[in-house]
Amino acid sequence: MKRSFIFPLAFIAMLMPQSQADNVLRDGDVFEMRLSGPPEEFTREFTLTLTVDEGSVNLPMAGRLRTAGFSNAGLAAIVEKRLKDEKIFTVANVNITLNPNTPARQQMVIVGGAVRNPGRQLWMANLSLKGAISSAGGPADFVKDTVRLIRAGKSNTFSLRAMKKDPSQDPTVLPGDFIEVDGE
Repeated sequence: MKRSFIFPLAFIAMLMPQSQADNVLRDGDVFEMRLSGPPEEFTREFTLTLTVDEGSVNLPMAGRLRTAGFSNAGLAAIVEKRLKDEKIFTVANVNITLNPNTPARQQMVIVGGAVRNPGRQLWMANLSLKGAISSAGGPADFVKDTVRLIRAGKSNTFSLRAMKKDPSQDPTVLPGDFIEVDGE
């Protein structure tokens, strides 16, 4: 009796939005949807590459479907249910594969202040503070010596001259860091 009670709860939990941001679909994500079960000539139009836009996607014959906040498996279960409920297919096995290289999945740092091209910069492993500033076009013409690195609400100040003289003074930045180059 306990097993029959646990299975429905596990299924419901799979359908509910998950809280871990890395495991759920969000705006801008691109994913591939493949359908199996029915003969291929009926499933071709359901082999799609879709982009989450305003939290949803449009599916052929099934209409607009909320996708943001669901895991791949959770979304697959919802699509399967929709296809069966709308009597489009009696058997529908859906596979959702997220493209991890979409801009929404790339990790970024923000570089602002007295730099030539302020904005979001792509983060990569071992990216230094000077490297992040360089990826934003480098310091502007009129710049002070100080750079603030803000991480999780805490600010640390660094010297551009000190980093240039001694590379050990150039800290590694992390995804989500905000870098502010002081200008005159």
